Amino acid sequence: MIDLNLKDNKLVIENIEKLRTKGNINDLPVILDYLNAPSNPEIEKALYNFIFDIKDPKAVDPIIAAIQNDKYQPIQKKLIEMCWQSSLKFAKHIGLFVDLLINGDFEIAFEALTVIENMEEALDPKSKEHEMAKLKNAISTVNEDRKAWLHEAFHMIEQASE
Repeated sequence: MIDLNLKDNKLVIENIEKLRTKGNINDLPVILDYLNAPSNPEIEKALYNFIFDIKDPKAVDPIIAAIQNDKYQPIQKKLIEMCWQSSLKFAKHIGLFVDLLINGDFEIAFEALTVIENMEEALDPKSKEHEMAKLKNAISTVNEDRKAWLHEAFHMIEQASE
């Protein structure tokens, strides 16, 4: 288990670098808690780099859970950004990103749209149909700026492979 409370920041960063090479996602809750209230910008940067580099598919569910958890609201945008920057697969959570696109503030919605845009894996046909209907229904309820994003997401989902 990584100790992020050591007095020697250089040692903490070295430990994070070791963790990046080993890729142990068991430390993810400790890392997310630290990032929620960071005390050192260098450590914060190293931890985000660690998260962006995660390759273990088992990390998807804890990351999705953190995005949905109000406790991690201060870092929600960064976590969503991580979803489109990483090589992890988030297609089974397309509904969450559609909801964030529809209901999130400007930055959250933009990041959610970017996740949808960068999904390369196939979508489940039922999920695809459901999310397209959700977007179509929401278009009349959002402001003009958001409508273009919903139309764009609709077409990306429509064209996604099954």
